[in-house]
Amino acid sequence: MEVKDNETIGLKSIIVGYLLHWKLFAGVFLFSLLPAVLYLILYPRTYEIMARIQIQEDKDLGGGSFGLGEAAGLMKSFGLGATSGGVINIEDELMTLTSNKLLRDMALELGVNVDYSKPFSFYRMYDQSPLVLTADSATNQQLAEDVEFSVRPRDGKIQVSVKSVNMEKQRLEFSSLPAKIGLPVGTFLLDRASAYANTSLPKLDITYHPAGWVAEKLAEDFVIEESSKTSNVIELSCTDYEKKRGTEMLDTLIALYNRQAKDYKFAEARKSLTFLDGRINGIIVELAGIEDQIERYKSQHQLMDIEHDVLYYVEQMKELQTKLIELSAQTNLIEMMDAFVKDPANRYNLVPVLLNAQEGEKGGALSKYNEVLLERARVIQNSSMNNPLVATLTKQADELRGSVIETIGNARESLDISLNEVKEKERQIYEKMNSFPVAERRYVELKRQQEISQGVYLILLQKREEVALTLGQARDKAKVLDAAYVKSKPVGPRKLYAAIGMIVLTLVVPVGYLFVKKQTKALQLEYNRQKRM
Repeated sequence: MEVKDNETIGLKSIIVGYLLHWKLFAGVFLFSLLPAVLYLILYPRTYEIMARIQIQEDKDLGGGSFGLGEAAGLMKSFGLGATSGGVINIEDELMTLTSNKLLRDMALELGVNVDYSKPFSFYRMYDQSPLVLTADSATNQQLAEDVEFSVRPRDGKIQVSVKSVNMEKQRLEFSSLPAKIGLPVGTFLLDRASAYANTSLPKLDITYHPAGWVAEKLAEDFVIEESSKTSNVIELSCTDYEKKRGTEMLDTLIALYNRQAKDYKFAEARKSLTFLDGRINGIIVELAGIEDQIERYKSQHQLMDIEHDVLYYVEQMKELQTKLIELSAQTNLIEMMDAFVKDPANRYNLVPVLLNAQEGEKGGALSKYNEVLLERARVIQNSSMNNPLVATLTKQADELRGSVIETIGNARESLDISLNEVKEKERQIYEKMNSFPVAERRYVELKRQQEISQGVYLILLQKREEVALTLGQARDKAKVLDAAYVKSKPVGPRKLYAAIGMIVLTLVVPVGYLFVKKQTKALQLEYNRQKRM
């Protein structure tokens, strides 16, 4: 308890000691009003600028919407159609928006890598500068240090002094603008701003920063984040006392982002078009070759339609079989007739009427032979064998018998020829029908190859149409929900910062002064004591 009481008494004594110097605290407080007021007056009024964009998906134009039938289904099976674009990765888009290249391009396009200010002023002008300093592309690419220009109009001339870390200070003088400034670090061009072409030139300090360095600083100053985890909306914000510079930086950044995405998309589409055109031409040549093969194969094997040809040959086989049976029967009858006529026992017997029908023509040798035999038989029946007419008719029958035998022989030869022809046709049809499985297999292979090539051709045509439509689209990847706008309440100078500064100065300076004063006295007393000893 005594220790606590001692600590309490010690703390009270310290506080009382400080309160005894209230005038010092009051004086410092009044003095701290000066920097606080200067901060509130001189610090430019700074605003927050914000923009919102929505990242849009690149939806595929494929699927069966082009009415390609089986080709669309084939594309689905290979994952080439009827699917939406890839899922958006917001992290990738955030990295792209804060990439050094994109911010660097934005800085160069707007010229925010160049600071314009009046002497002894920290206010960075934007579009109020009467001068514009630019550099060529090679300088912007290789510049790796700040270059400071001091422009001083004097006696109708423009005096320019230039310095950088690795370059000695150089003094240049120009009689008019634009002026080309060649330096070891690069080539620059100093010219009047178009809005200030006829005004007098003030003194101006210009600092040309490497665009990459400015991009690094902008990446730290800009706040680019997703609006929520479940949306594709990105919020972009920055702070600047130049409202126009802040809004143009955000709007230009979004425009460059869309341009970069569109350029990449178009470049990929052109590559795809080149590939697809070459492949389509190759498929056309391939299809023409397959069609020529099919045409030659069908001509070589006399094919029109396999199923139709088979049915046709089956019908022909039926007809040939019927004809073959008829010819075989006729051949048998001819052989029977030949045997009947040549048989001595049938020398003067009538040839059967059935055989007469097969002779081929009326009034022929066989008909005359039968007529003579009938007349001979009638005469014998009405008279006797000794009748002279019987001898005459017998002689006539014997003469006709040779003609009948010859006629039957000719008929048999004719039937043999016809029978052989029918059998040859039958053999040819059998060969064709036997060769159909082999011919059909090769024909089916060619047709299948043709159908595959046609399917690939349709797929390539559809993909080419999709790519062509992609090239014709003007859709931005980032849809602007809110163009860059300035919020109503300024974010600087902040009164809270001024108040905190005043409180810190009011407390720290007197306490520090009293502490140093007390320690100094203690050291002085100790020094005098040691000296007396």
